[in-house]
Amino acid sequence: MRNINMADPHFTQEDRDWIHKEVDNILDGSLSMGPNVMAFEKEFASRVGVRHAIAMNSCTAALEASLCALGVYEREVIVPSETFIATGMAVHLSGGRPVFAEISATTLCLDLEDVKLKVNSQTAGVILVHMTGLVTPNILDFRKYCDEKGLFLIEDAAHAPGACYLNQQAGSIGDVGCFSFYPTKVITSGEGGMLTTNNDKIAAFARSYQHRGRDMDSSEEIYIIPSRNNRMTEMSALLGRVQLSHLDEFINRRRQIAKIYIHELSKKSDYSLIVPKDIENSSFWKFPVLFNSEFDRKNVEEILQEAGIRVDRAYQPALHLQPVFMNLYRTNKGLLPNTEDILSRHLCLPCHPRMSDNDVIYVSKILNNAIINININIRGFLK
Repeated sequence: MRNINMADPHFTQEDRDWIHKEVDNILDGSLSMGPNVMAFEKEFASRVGVRHAIAMNSCTAALEASLCALGVYEREVIVPSETFIATGMAVHLSGGRPVFAEISATTLCLDLEDVKLKVNSQTAGVILVHMTGLVTPNILDFRKYCDEKGLFLIEDAAHAPGACYLNQQAGSIGDVGCFSFYPTKVITSGEGGMLTTNNDKIAAFARSYQHRGRDMDSSEEIYIIPSRNNRMTEMSALLGRVQLSHLDEFINRRRQIAKIYIHELSKKSDYSLIVPKDIENSSFWKFPVLFNSEFDRKNVEEILQEAGIRVDRAYQPALHLQPVFMNLYRTNKGLLPNTEDILSRHLCLPCHPRMSDNDVIYVSKILNNAIINININIRGFLK
């Protein structure tokens, strides 16, 4: 039986030789915030097409730095309720109030019309999450609306390095982009994140925030803003550099896998595929499907897992139904009916470069057979 995981980060022998050679230099030099961090920042900024990239120890830290730089204290920030806990928690920990908004069933990204309904005099900005690596096709509408209303736009691009829209890279369209290099992501540094921006003031703030709030222009050890330790180690930066050198290769393979899924799955009526019209718009961190409302998703999950296929739900429960936010902001079930409905019906299939074409066809076959068998059982039960 196959064993197909949701993620499978890997390093080639050539990568390992590079890492092993550089480790001696790291052990003889700086262990944190040294030449590899500086190189990683420069290389990542060039790849995204921005002036500044600031390495952090997590995407959460990058989000917090962005929010603090943009001034959210005692103000509201609109976030999708389908996202990792860090997106909403970064707003809270930065002194702001997260306002949870609906997502679109065609993208799993923020619903612009619902965002407009939630904007008020207390709104500071919007965090747009590129869910499963997909840059929403109306991102320029988000950009225009935020500009008109005097709101900032942060791209939570944790899933989306390498994705682009009209030749603009994810992380270069909003005021700030925030990336994650956790082991399950498109590229990994073990732990780590990156803040990208073309705004010099935001970059200067983030550089200080990276160093516990230190005045980076002073020769003395002076601290000018509240912060914490957000530095990246040299080992993490080295791993990140190695992975970044393969980004185009990784993304191309993920898109090839997505094309196979689309070919194998697009003719079924029991579910729909959440894919962009332009394959370049997504990094395909995962491959999401959306089942019809009457379909038993749990049964499908069990059949796939029995066949050695790992699947997941990204993310469930929604943020407004996480106990921490229910306690903090008195949110409850029914607040966002569209999001709750979508999350109750979605499933993410594995999509990573270590999968072979046959693996993808196998996953598709098991999924389709599971649906056929479930439908047969349902019809038999109804008789």
